[in-house]
Amino acid sequence: MVATVEQLAALVSGRLVGDGNVAIRSARPVDEAGPGDITFIENERYAKLLRTSPASAAIVGPHFRSKRTPVKDTLAVIEVDDPIAAFIMVRKHLSGASKARWVGVHPQSWVAPTALIGPEAAIYPFAYVGDQAVVGEGSTIHPGAVVGDRVRIGRDCVIHPNVVLYPDVVLEDRVEIHSGTVLGGDGFGYRQVDGRHVKVPHTGRLEVGSDVEIGANCTIDRATFEATRIGEGTKIDNLVMIAHNNQVGRHNLLCAQVGIAGSCKTGDYVVMAGQAGIKDKTVIGDGVVVGAQAGVHRNIPSGQQVLGSPAIPVREQRRLFQMIARLPDMYKQLRELTAQIEAVSAILPMTPSHDGTVGFDDGDGAADPTGF
Repeated sequence: MVATVEQLAALVSGRLVGDGNVAIRSARPVDEAGPGDITFIENERYAKLLRTSPASAAIVGPHFRSKRTPVKDTLAVIEVDDPIAAFIMVRKHLSGASKARWVGVHPQSWVAPTALIGPEAAIYPFAYVGDQAVVGEGSTIHPGAVVGDRVRIGRDCVIHPNVVLYPDVVLEDRVEIHSGTVLGGDGFGYRQVDGRHVKVPHTGRLEVGSDVEIGANCTIDRATFEATRIGEGTKIDNLVMIAHNNQVGRHNLLCAQVGIAGSCKTGDYVVMAGQAGIKDKTVIGDGVVVGAQAGVHRNIPSGQQVLGSPAIPVREQRRLFQMIARLPDMYKQLRELTAQIEAVSAILPMTPSHDGTVGFDDGDGAADPTGF
């Protein structure tokens, strides 16, 4: 689809600066945009990229300063409050009309007679929906997905291919689960009885709040007795493991390969960077940021940023990193000092004194502990 810059400015309710008759065919990031493309600049830090960009137009924020960052005279600019949101809208508009959403229960799916399927739901081929399951209005179950017995799925949820929802999992509205994820499996709990590991039955459930998105190949276990809970608005990256009985707060961000052991609790707006690991029964307060590959072994109060393994406050860990970086020089200095001491010792041999102390012999017949 082709549109003029003037038409795109009207679409995003932006202010046009420059030639509005320039034809735009596609929307691309600034480092990939070419002639006939529109790009965007999120903040002033990237504004200098417009100096050499061959793009024909750009979407910028309200504080963009063209005098501070000179751009081509031929570059048309659309000023908006939120450049990213406007760029997404323009990109969607230029890509043309999307394919109409299919609705219905495909005959090659298997839906239990006792299941309840809401209006405008879509059950694709080879999907399985178990007894007494509920699929809410407008929700989509893609091929190969398994919806277990008594699972409840809210409105406008998306279950991607090969997702497995074990029995009694509850998803609130607008939840999206990506391919290969398993929700509600048994937790890793065993007791030792007569020298054998005996499995602890997990009869609880998993509850996922509204507007949660869970990436591909994640696992979240059901509780032992009550419920594992994921708070509303939380976003979970690929390859994340959340064990049984966890209580994850609202609007958390859990990046790839995070692992949370059993019975932990997180507050709201917690961020865990890639490969962070959390010890069981740990409490993490609101707004905590856990750095990449951190190993959290203790409770963390609200508002802290921690890093390292074991995880400690970021400022302390940075000082340790600086010291570690200096270790080669310190080791070199230590070897030099050792060599100097050995050289002095060879010149001034050590002799015992009458009081039992040992010092350098300076020739006066008495041991001198100072060496001088």
